Amino acid sequence: MLSDFDQNTQYRRKVLQVLLLITFFGGFVFGLSNIYRELYTLAFLELGYGLFSFLVWRQIGNTTNFQFWVISYLFPFFSIMMYALSVPGSSQSIFVWILTIPVISYLLLGKKIGFYFSIVFMTLGISIFHLKFMTDDIPLSITVSLNVILSGVLMIALAHVYERNREKNEERLMQLAGTDKLTGLANRMKLIDVYASASEYAKRHNVPLTIVLFDLDYFKKINDLYGHHVGDAALCFVADFLKKHTRKSDLLARFGGEEFALIMLASKPKDSFQQVDSLRKKLMNKPFIYNKKEINITLSAGISYLGVDGTDLDDLLVKADERLYFAKENGRNRVVADVLADNIEPSNSAK
Repeated sequence: MLSDFDQNTQYRRKVLQVLLLITFFGGFVFGLSNIYRELYTLAFLELGYGLFSFLVWRQIGNTTNFQFWVISYLFPFFSIMMYALSVPGSSQSIFVWILTIPVISYLLLGKKIGFYFSIVFMTLGISIFHLKFMTDDIPLSITVSLNVILSGVLMIALAHVYERNREKNEERLMQLAGTDKLTGLANRMKLIDVYASASEYAKRHNVPLTIVLFDLDYFKKINDLYGHHVGDAALCFVADFLKKHTRKSDLLARFGGEEFALIMLASKPKDSFQQVDSLRKKLMNKPFIYNKKEINITLSAGISYLGVDGTDLDDLLVKADERLYFAKENGRNRVVADVLADNIEPSNSAK
């Protein structure tokens, strides 16, 4: 699953590709038009910028330094707008392009940087307009000034509200896509996404990363004896229990069925084992109560470690699953971190 940053970059990359093509064709059309009008400096700026836009368009599909190219495109684009508006002989109609600044800024730069770009260039554009086009007719000047200022403020406000709501909706959709419907925990897709960033952090800062797989013991009996609706309630009970007893900095996910997974960052192997085994003991002593019936639930767990048992998530999950299977085959209700190391493997506390 793509991260929020990747989603935003893809969205903005497509917007920029469209704008670059429009700027390429527009630059040549306006450039040739201004040569005819003998506005040579403006004409060559527009022609040169049209060519620059085409070169950026060829690059932008694959570049990793997207933000750099966005700013490299927007700053001269808006600056040429300001110059075009101020050139002697240019018409008031150029101000229509100035009104596109907030929309383009927010689409390509997001809420924060887009706001600053909009404020700076809209202020410049409105100031140039007033200096150049205001007349001695005071009533008319006031009317024109109010229209120009209010239209500029309106465009910034609308672009800001739109981008803020878009970011919130996108964040909400990403959250829903990464959430297990039954338990409200992260799902497997979210686990994969978080592991990618967590493992990079662990490697860069040389801190340990632990993967844990939990499986509820004899869960099928709960479904068979009490029904699947009670089984679902039991899964929610365990999910809530695990969430309350794990660190907020760790990621707890429902891996599938009655299996859960945990990513633990910056916790030494011995400490992570003790934390997981403590979870096991606490759950063993906290029965699930449904319709005044006490249902004892225990779990087994397998642990793997980044760098020791593998470097990618699949390898770590396979190793953790092997140790989980070993725990199941050797009495259940236990945590296994290394099937060959007696000093790490816990004693069997199954009832």
